[in-house]
Amino acid sequence: MVNRPDQRTDNTQIRAFSASQNILNRADGSSKFEFGSTSVICSVSGPMDIQIRDEKLDEATVDIVIRPAKGVPATKEKLMETILRTAFEPIILAGMMPRTLIQVVVQILKDDGCLLAASVNAITLALLDAGIPMKQMAGAITVMIDEKTNDLVLDPTLAELENAKSTHTFAFDNVHEKPFVLLSDSDGVFSEEEYFSCHDLAFEAVEKIHGFLRLAVESKKEKEQQQLNEH
Repeated sequence: MVNRPDQRTDNTQIRAFSASQNILNRADGSSKFEFGSTSVICSVSGPMDIQIRDEKLDEATVDIVIRPAKGVPATKEKLMETILRTAFEPIILAGMMPRTLIQVVVQILKDDGCLLAASVNAITLALLDAGIPMKQMAGAITVMIDEKTNDLVLDPTLAELENAKSTHTFAFDNVHEKPFVLLSDSDGVFSEEEYFSCHDLAFEAVEKIHGFLRLAVESKKEKEQQQLNEH
């Protein structure tokens, strides 16, 4: 039996996660997503008018902004923005909204590991909440390889990440039966074999995330339907 810092008893156990949608009044769509203590809020605005110099004639421009919990965005946040934009641009049906802007803002509330994965899940929910058309849903999870034991550890905390030989965040879609990677971000030293072991474990685990995202969307729809029936 493994004893992890947050009372989990297995290396393949995910922390309790939670999500809510439609939490910000001024945004077209919003969400909050948590893995254990890691927590982010995401807002989506758009499609809206865009400055002529930034507009694309045949599709919407997708802009992703990451705001740290404290201080101003640094290189780490800028890198996250690029990774997330590369993952979400192909999913959003931007051709349906030419010459507009879709702005996604992720506010980090607390980072206790797996921030990139939490951000992917939050963005997916906020885009759905805003009614932005998408080809598929992205669900993400992080796996690390322990430096001492070489064990694969799913959804590591910040304390566990201190002992990581490498970390791997994957986002998969919910449409293909076989793994279809939307995002793959790896850091550290690892072999090809280790990379694919992490990939396979992440793909197994992401099913729970996809199921959870689906439930979150369905329960929101049910609530909206109830409100319509009451009026």
